[in-house]
Parts: sequence; structure tokens; C-alpha cells
Amino acid sequence: MMFILGCSLFADDITLAKIQTEAEYPYLPADVKALVDRTFSIDATERAEAAYQLGRLGPKAEKASPFLIKMLDDNSPVFCRYNGYGVWSTAGKEAARALVKIGKPSLKYLISVLENKHPYISIKPDMQRNIIIYLTELSGENFGNDLSKWTNWIMSQLQS
Repeated sequence: MMFILGCSLFADDITLAKIQTEAEYPYLPADVKALVDRTFSIDATERAEAAYQLGRLGPKAEKASPFLIKMLDDNSPVFCRYNGYGVWSTAGKEAARALVKIGKPSLKYLISVLENKHPYISIKPDMQRNIIIYLTELSGENFGNDLSKWTNWIMSQLQS
């Protein structure tokens, strides 16, 4: 009887530890992680396809946003086939489209890049173009190339 009670208490401790670990260390769901791994492929088409698939997951792929933001600088041309049709694009444009589909939760990951506070990402012309595509489609606003206005808009969205 003591053995069963001890096992039961031990199982409760494992469950509690698992809940605490998940709360302390957020993780990528398995399907999102598999696609994020593909964003590091040497094949630009595979990177673009991974971004497209992350976009199809929508807000569920929110935690993939930092990886997609890094991809915004990827100007590698690719021929993408969607629904039987083909279109020329870039991995960066596909990342921008994916971020739009993820929606406003992705904005909190972009703000440090726009404020030039991100330790690994700096905005270059290709990235800026894709950031503006992303933000224009997401917001319905058009602040052009003025990143300070975009930053203000994002801050207002994060505060509301």
C-alpha cells in the first residue's frame, strides 16, 4: 500500500515539475519546430516553403516569428507552387506573408529590430522592403519607408 501511495505522490511531483518547466521554458510545438528547422536549409525553395507552411498555421506559429523576421533579409529568388499554380517570389517575401498570417502577436518580436536593439539583426534594404510589406498588409496603414512611424504604430498595438 505504501509503495502505491509513494508512486502516486511521485507521479504528482513529475506532473507538477512538467507544468513548471513548460511555464518557465516556452517551447515550439513539434510541428512548428519542424518547419522552423527547415528555415535554416541551404535550399532557398525549402526555406520559402517552410515560411509558407508556418503562415498556414497562423497564430499557432507565433513563436516562429523571430526566425521569420530573420528571414526577411533573404532575397533568394524561388519559384513557389501554391494550389497548383506557380509564382516567383523570395524567401523573404514568403516570411513577410507568413508573419501577416500569424498576425499581431508577431509584432512584439519585431520591435527590437526596428529600434535597432536586436543583438543579431540589423535592417538592410531587402529586409526593410519586406518589413514594410509585412506591416502594410497586417495593418492596412501606409507609412511608406518611415520606420519610426511603423515603430509608433507597433507600440500602440502592443499597448492596446
